[in-house]
Amino acid sequence: MALVGWAVLMLILGLGAGLLLGQQGCNRRETPAKREAPKPEPKKPEKKPVEPKTKPATESANSQSHQPERALPRMALVIDDLGYMQPELVTRLCSLPVALSVAVLPYQEHTRESAEVAHRLGKEVLLHLPMEPIGYPGPGRDPGPNAVLYNLPESEVRRRVRMALDEIPHRVGVNNHMGSRITPDRTRMGWVLQEVKARRFFFVDSRTEKDSVAYDLAEELGIPAIQRRVFLDDDKAFPEMEKQWERALKLAEKDGFVLIIGHIYPETVEALEKLVPRSKGLVRFVRAGELVK
Repeated sequence: MALVGWAVLMLILGLGAGLLLGQQGCNRRETPAKREAPKPEPKKPEKKPVEPKTKPATESANSQSHQPERALPRMALVIDDLGYMQPELVTRLCSLPVALSVAVLPYQEHTRESAEVAHRLGKEVLLHLPMEPIGYPGPGRDPGPNAVLYNLPESEVRRRVRMALDEIPHRVGVNNHMGSRITPDRTRMGWVLQEVKARRFFFVDSRTEKDSVAYDLAEELGIPAIQRRVFLDDDKAFPEMEKQWERALKLAEKDGFVLIIGHIYPETVEALEKLVPRSKGLVRFVRAGELVK
């Protein structure tokens, strides 16, 4: 009996222990693990609406009134009669730091050298074609060797023009030397200009005669051409040249361009060394060929 009692006691103790362990196990399964609470996200600052920027009234007015800079009027400077003066003076002239054109006489002592110097220094070269003036052959009226004379036949006029053109290296255009007897004559001027056109050169009417038809006839023949407006050095005194220069500047301002002709005198070169620098910003210096139309 004692043995049975001992067995019953052990059974009761075993069941009690099982119930206790089972309860603890159930408690572990039903209680979830503690999780760290999520941290609240920091609040983003609210964006304030950006108001459009407005320019001050003065700035707006200035921007509306701003216009592109006006283009400067153009001046073409042509210096005649190169060929008989010493190359040193030609070098001095062509060392001016602006665009300009030179017209070279054929058959002179320094013809070819003058054209070469001018070309090397970046200047435009023209043939200065000798033509008969009114009053020929009086004193001071000799246009030079192989000039275009009024009484020559057409074939000889054409030959002389071609020969003169071949005398001048680097030439791209032609202007007349003297020629007040020829330039008003449509027939003879036509012979000359047809030879110029055949070489595809342009023509500058020096306007040594107010009744010249050379410019109008060149246009009729489809030759690019322009005419002189001002002679710089009819009087070689500096104050007189200065007046003519100012006149040319005013014409350029009025019309947008001007062509002015001077000569290879020492006085003219000296005057240009003063007049050209003071004119920068007033005109743009160009070659004669840039003004032809």
